[in-house]
Amino acid sequence: MEVKSTFKAYFQILETPTVQVVLLGGGFLLLMLFETMGVLTPFDTQLHGALSQYPLAEWQQDILRDATAMGSNSVLLFIAFVAALGLKFQGYTKQASTLVFAVIAGLALTFALKYGISRGRPPLAQHQVDVYTQSFPSAHAMMSTIVYFYIARLFAKSTTQISVKIWVYMVAGLLTFFVGISRVFLGVHWPTDVLAGWLGGGAFVAFCFYILKWQRKLRIRHQ
Repeated sequence: MEVKSTFKAYFQILETPTVQVVLLGGGFLLLMLFETMGVLTPFDTQLHGALSQYPLAEWQQDILRDATAMGSNSVLLFIAFVAALGLKFQGYTKQASTLVFAVIAGLALTFALKYGISRGRPPLAQHQVDVYTQSFPSAHAMMSTIVYFYIARLFAKSTTQISVKIWVYMVAGLLTFFVGISRVFLGVHWPTDVLAGWLGGGAFVAFCFYILKWQRKLRIRHQ
């Protein structure tokens, strides 16, 4: 019983938006710093080279393309639009508008970072899908994290059962994991591009919920 209480306490701490912004945002900033310093290149090159030695079968490529499609801008924008519309009709206007803000601002930030850092993609001959922008961070990884974890967090906040919260986060985690991993195996991203996308997207979601929390406190204070 004591172990369960301790686990619940730690889980609640980790679920705090401020803690998440610091941890995830700090990790993202470190990766970005290391990338600009060229520290990540040897690791990425070695891992990418190791994966390239095992060519994918056609059916494996099809599965990976399906996974990567779940992180495409068109799919994520559609999911975010439906979710925001549903939230609006249910009376959760602030959550809906914050989701819209998260998606638009997330896209703007992602592509600003891509062009600002301007990291090249892995060798073109290994690409299994078309790409048009720079590599760092992975937009698929970052935007899928923002959309899926924003929705997951709303579901998690609607229940007090830790087991339900864990399952909800696991589903969102698996979705974003497969989207990110597919980008590496399809040869269009370095591994740390994807890791940076996960960390940056997670920090951005936490920041959005920090805003909602701050707005709620401000509203209560003025009542």
